[in-house]
Amino acid sequence: MSACLIIDPEDRLHDTLASSLQRLALSVARSTRAPTVLSGPGVDLVLTRVRHADREQLKVCEAARQAWNARVVVFMDRPEPVDQVLALTWGADAVVDPRHISERELEARLRSLLRRRPGQAAEHAWELDDIAQRLQHGPLSVPLSRSEAQVLQALMAQPGVVMSRAELMARSKLGQQGCHLNVVDLAVSRLRRKLQEAGVSRVPLLTERGRGYRWGCPPASRQAAND
Repeated sequence: MSACLIIDPEDRLHDTLASSLQRLALSVARSTRAPTVLSGPGVDLVLTRVRHADREQLKVCEAARQAWNARVVVFMDRPEPVDQVLALTWGADAVVDPRHISERELEARLRSLLRRRPGQAAEHAWELDDIAQRLQHGPLSVPLSRSEAQVLQALMAQPGVVMSRAELMARSKLGQQGCHLNVVDLAVSRLRRKLQEAGVSRVPLLTERGRGYRWGCPPASRQAAND
């Protein structure tokens, strides 16, 4: 069973999330203030409510990562873009306005974070955090735009499989947003440039001329057929 720590000065967050936490089968501990020192049994998920994105209130994000390698979700009313950037910079995996998210979406986000908890993936595996919009590979962490994350999520869901621009539009949310096919090409181009600038020598985002794009090597059956 995964362990969850809720930090809320008003002690109301637990009641708001009670149903979701129960369905996720989480062992929950509650506190009205962030502990000065994080120690003891490991925690998988930290949910903390803050009023402002300042260093003092958000230092628990960094502390939770260092002590437990935990995922951290910050709940904040009416977060401004700068608040979200600061929270993510100081170690949060996601910033949520509890008044503008459905119970179903929040539960899906928490489940996704638990599934992608650092340390559970194979060593040096590529890991896409679609909540924080980051691509991670060992110590490397590359920030992504929304369109880059959506295209990459579709490709990484079927590694080695070539997808056309139209397929990527359909499998991501870009098609629902009325985007042009060129947005896929732009996202792929920016992704490659970011990875190259980050020092990745062999970028696993490949182009199949006239067909589309793929992530990583082709499936073994296709490789054998081509040998």
